[in-house]
Amino acid sequence: MNKSRILGWSAAVLVMLFAGAAYAGLGGGVMSGPHAKLYLNVDQRAKQIYPVEIWKINGKLTNHRGVMWIVPGDYTFSIKVSGKVNVADLPGLKNKPSTGPQEHLLKLKVEAGKAYYIGAKFTSAGDWQAVVWKTEKSSD
Repeated sequence: MNKSRILGWSAAVLVMLFAGAAYAGLGGGVMSGPHAKLYLNVDQRAKQIYPVEIWKINGKLTNHRGVMWIVPGDYTFSIKVSGKVNVADLPGLKNKPSTGPQEHLLKLKVEAGKAYYIGAKFTSAGDWQAVVWKTEKSSD
């Protein structure tokens, strides 16, 4: 191998290591210290609350679905309705082209040992907002 190829691979490995560390610090990896859980994929159709995805955490791009572990702190989450939700099938809603795909902000103070259930709460007009619809003590 030549020097430029070795340097290229070394740089790529360093970028992946730094990205992995940043991802774990925002809740992506296995948390060994104090942490909370965010549940994003719970479907509560009876309450017109649907699964969501987190696209940004404190302005930094990410893409979280399902369950997320996160260290305690104050956060601003940029949230979208999950791609698994077909907004055209939501009962009783007046759908408009922007229903679902737009991002909504949710500010949340996350505490260690708690579980937060986050979803998209729809109104009959077809608008929605990001909500924490349940908080409980975390099981781990």
